[in-house]
Amino acid sequence: MLTIMLAASLAACTPPNGAVGDTQSQDSAVAHIGPDRADTEVAFIGSQDIDADGLALDALEQGRFKPIYIPVTGTVDAQQTAMQGVRDMTQRKVDIIIVGGMDVTDSNRGDWQAALRSAREAGIAVALLDPVHAPEDGKLYAATLTVDGRKDDAIPLADAVMTISNNDPHERDMSVTTR
Repeated sequence: MLTIMLAASLAACTPPNGAVGDTQSQDSAVAHIGPDRADTEVAFIGSQDIDADGLALDALEQGRFKPIYIPVTGTVDAQQTAMQGVRDMTQRKVDIIIVGGMDVTDSNRGDWQAALRSAREAGIAVALLDPVHAPEDGKLYAATLTVDGRKDDAIPLADAVMTISNNDPHERDMSVTTR
């Protein structure tokens, strides 16, 4: 009986037809008042570009977040390190995981799917920041964030993260700025 109740509670965290935090319309959004930015736990899994990571971290901090940073530069296998970071942050039960520079290939596709599925099943939103190659299964992440400070419709990275974390309506592909 306890196993059935636990499975039901975990299933309640996972939306049936989309990723956690992937709300496309106002009609599908649940009315709520989300947590304050200072109370939102953001995990940032870095990319191979430490300078870009620094800009993203600065933007998150200026947006009143205190991100948990997991660097992958200088590791033997950056993608495996990133996957382990997703698993670790899922265990920590952060509110949102941002993965920088994800590169899903034929050889690591299954590992990425397993890592992202664990976050999804835990009810944790995942956003991809400037991915090289994203997973084919769109239910594994809420949005793709592309840093483009020159675009007129680019929004601050921290605002995009808060929107996704709060499960507020947003585009699936978002242009963000780190300025």
